[in-house]
Amino acid sequence: MMKYDEFHDGFFEGLWIDAETAHVFLANSSRVRSVLVADGVVQLDLNGVRSGNIIFDVVISETEEITLQDIRVLYDLRDGSEGETQGTNLLEKARLEGAKILAISPSYGAELLILAKSFALFPRQDWQNKY
Repeated sequence: MMKYDEFHDGFFEGLWIDAETAHVFLANSSRVRSVLVADGVVQLDLNGVRSGNIIFDVVISETEEITLQDIRVLYDLRDGSEGETQGTNLLEKARLEGAKILAISPSYGAELLILAKSFALFPRQDWQNKY
């Protein structure tokens, strides 16, 4: 698990989805801006976006750390045996493909989960030069 402590009490500033790539715009509490890029996005769940969007935690979980609960949230699966079976199959597929999960937990506002092949963090200026 990789935890980005520099974003605690920072800000979720937005999301840009470009085909199978998601660009997550973040700022630390001093307003130093960065972009976390997810490549090979399989599934994404974003909710609770509000003006301000204060971050509590930014964490990337490795393949073996992905849980059935992560899959249930990402795919909005039903309760019961049907959802359990579907979730187990999707979890196995994610693990076979070597996917990882980015989780942004809020103190206030946006909560984000992204299931993707890889993640990279860039200072905003470096991101602008690359993309």
